[in-house]
Amino acid sequence: MTALLILLAIQAAAIVALLIQRTRRARAEQAVRESEERLRHVLDRSPAMLWTVRPDATPALDYINRTCAEFTGLPLEKLREEGWLEAVHPDDLDHVNGSYTRAIEARTGFLVEYRLRRADGAYRWLLATGVPEYGRDGSFAGYVGCDIDITERKDAEDRIRESRAALEVSHREIQHLAGRLIEAQDAERARIARDLHDDVSQQLAGLSIALSSLKRRMDEQHVSEDLNGDLRALHQRAATLAQSVRQLSHDLHPTVLRHAGLVAALASYCAELERSHGTVLTFSAQGDFTSIAPEVALSLYRIAQEALRNVIAHAGAQRATVRLLRTGDDAEITIADDGNGFDVARSLERGKGLGLVSITERVRLAGGTVSIVAEPQKGTRVRALIPTHARVTNGAGSAAADGARELTTS
Repeated sequence: MTALLILLAIQAAAIVALLIQRTRRARAEQAVRESEERLRHVLDRSPAMLWTVRPDATPALDYINRTCAEFTGLPLEKLREEGWLEAVHPDDLDHVNGSYTRAIEARTGFLVEYRLRRADGAYRWLLATGVPEYGRDGSFAGYVGCDIDITERKDAEDRIRESRAALEVSHREIQHLAGRLIEAQDAERARIARDLHDDVSQQLAGLSIALSSLKRRMDEQHVSEDLNGDLRALHQRAATLAQSVRQLSHDLHPTVLRHAGLVAALASYCAELERSHGTVLTFSAQGDFTSIAPEVALSLYRIAQEALRNVIAHAGAQRATVRLLRTGDDAEITIADDGNGFDVARSLERGKGLGLVSITERVRLAGGTVSIVAEPQKGTRVRALIPTHARVTNGAGSAAADGARELTTS
């Protein structure tokens, strides 16, 4: 009887244990189902279009979330069986197929942008990302991927490209205008120089002759010494004015450049500046400058002129050097001083470096390069390199010249 009771108790315990195990299993299965349901819900409501693809060369899909169907307006079954290709923009179809085929052959991930027709008929830009999937045994199992709508980003990129294109056009127009302005400036300088030489200088010469003749007549009539003194002073002022006009005419359009060449013109200009302003100017030239293009000679002369004007007006320099060097098909000019130096970039930003702007623009138009280096209390060095046979134009210049400027402040 006792043995029977023990046996019944064991059976009851086994039954209870079995019931507990089944309950736990049921709860676990329910939890798994609920977890899968939650995951499925999350995947279906994801804003990205999620998908998996079979491990072959066809674009048929194993799984797609509901976002794909809602986006395209196509049934899930049709989308799985390559129906999604019907919604791809015709111009992008070969690109999409080619990208996927190359990736699956190489078992590599892929990233492709393409247009897909939305349910309302509008094409939207998508970014498709796919990564290869492998089984536990290492076998290729296909791809897992997602597509996201990047239309707004593409639109923003298009606007940026359009803005850049507009800025480039504006930049080229500004450069073209700058070239035209420099040409107009040189032409106007030449015209004013001719007027000064042919008209004003001749009139001043005539005035000086008349004053000299009047002085002789007054000497013959023995007029007062005070009147003679006033007449001499007036004659001297006329001569000084005539010399100033000749110098102004020379600065505006140096005829010596055309008749004697660049080296003689620069040597004369440096000597004149040294006499009139007291700054010690040393000029040297090495190489043949007789064969360079007239436009290049004028550009080199103007560069030296603008740089030396800055030296005289702003640098407070005691000494300055101008060096010309011909090397092959290039002409190099360097203007250096021992003056105060300055902040190059800041001067240009504030619009105070018009001379520097003129220098850099002339070099750009000639297809050359320019370097401006300034160091506080140690002076400034302007170095320009220009092709000797360049044709100075009013256009945008060469691509090399476009970004050739180097401005440095130490």
